[in-house]
Amino acid sequence: MNNMFNDLLLKALRKENVPRPPVWFMRQAGRYLPEYQKVRSEVGFLELCNNPELACEVSLQPFERFGVDAVIVFSDILLPAQNMGLELEFTSFGPKINNLVSNSADVRKLQIPLANDETYPTLKAISLLKKAVGSKVPIIGFAGAPWTLFCYMVEGYSSHNFNRAKTFLYANTQDAQQLLSKITNTLFLYLTMQVNAGAQVLQIFDTWAGVLSLEDYKTYAIPYLKHLIDDLQPLKVPIILYTNNSHHLLSEITKLKVSAHSLDWRIKLQAVRDKYGVDFGIQGNLDPAILLTNQSVIREKTKNMIHGVKNWQTGYICNLGHGILPNTPIDNVHTMIDTVYEFANETVVSFVH
Repeated sequence: MNNMFNDLLLKALRKENVPRPPVWFMRQAGRYLPEYQKVRSEVGFLELCNNPELACEVSLQPFERFGVDAVIVFSDILLPAQNMGLELEFTSFGPKINNLVSNSADVRKLQIPLANDETYPTLKAISLLKKAVGSKVPIIGFAGAPWTLFCYMVEGYSSHNFNRAKTFLYANTQDAQQLLSKITNTLFLYLTMQVNAGAQVLQIFDTWAGVLSLEDYKTYAIPYLKHLIDDLQPLKVPIILYTNNSHHLLSEITKLKVSAHSLDWRIKLQAVRDKYGVDFGIQGNLDPAILLTNQSVIREKTKNMIHGVKNWQTGYICNLGHGILPNTPIDNVHTMIDTVYEFANETVVSFVH
């Protein structure tokens, strides 16, 4: 067993040369793994998130099975909303908030909770992960972006367009801004404590960024996201920003002080680098559906993705454009990882010749 610290991810985020791209997956601990299913057969999703020992166990599962280059703590982006005072449950259709934010009184009732092991068991899970793998690979902490949490807190559940959330934003702008401010302050405390617990990288998920126009995202979402990211800078940990369906937002999100942008499969990664810099930090962006195909397709698509990034040796992280799908065959995940590993061998050969 190699006991050396695998710092490929940290080097990529620092824009240092790496022999191959680091690889990890969003939702890498999840329903496609039989060992995860075994744990979930005994506890509900929310109970799992709030049990530090079990959350640590499932966080480690993809590292132990695949040897990925980072461990991301198992949790959910909506836990801060619950701590702010909303009733959260997870149904077969996904997360659901039962007491929606509908007016100014609802906004006023929401609290900015303290961030400690009692309010966020995730912090204890990170501490346990630090003891388990802190000397082997980096630990990633995460949270949702202010706008994405706003969407769930006002809409109540996942939606294609979040019309209720957008209506509240446009019709009750002052209340919406107060809500976004409370969310931002809550997330700052939460992410700060994740770093204090042992997280060496932070990822912020703005999953629903793409439902807003560029002008509205710039007006309503960016100020709070920028505030959060700027306030986290003194922690001196790299930040990855994930945005979904955000091709029209690149001119604004690329101004933010993050180490890498995690982008979905609709965006050509090299086009982003051509516009924003040869070593512009990027993560992604294979379509998760490709992992439902076969090994030949996966190898071809993975190689094309990496070769499509000029100077992939600097500032590039291999990942999907969204989370792993629940029905993904495990062998296909192995195939993608093995294909990424081949780039290390190619690099050695190129040096020899």
